[in-house]
Amino acid sequence: MPHLVLEYSANVPDRPDFRRVLLDLHEALMASALFDRKDLKSRAVRHDVFAVGDGAEDRAFVALSIAILDGRPDEVKAALSEAALDVLLCAFPRLVAGGRGAISVEVRDLHRASYQRVRIREE
Repeated sequence: MPHLVLEYSANVPDRPDFRRVLLDLHEALMASALFDRKDLKSRAVRHDVFAVGDGAEDRAFVALSIAILDGRPDEVKAALSEAALDVLLCAFPRLVAGGRGAISVEVRDLHRASYQRVRIREE
């Protein structure tokens, strides 16, 4: 925890280094001083089949979901969302400047009582 899932449509006009984007998102979350780096888990998922709005072929999306253990105040979640959105706006400049679609960030709660984890060889 936190878990980051970056989903994007295949027609996004930018082709960033997605591993770098994920690591930049890690840095943005670490700046909050709320998490341990070893607990960050991220992945990027490209969607080849999708529809945005009216389904026009040039409508694209980038959607980041950040899952954190429940109990954080809304102000904290809003700050995390804003910091992550800043990273995404820099990573997708062509979409921001002239594309059609959306870039979004959602911070959601993981149910603390049911979240389970086993750490494997932590060094």
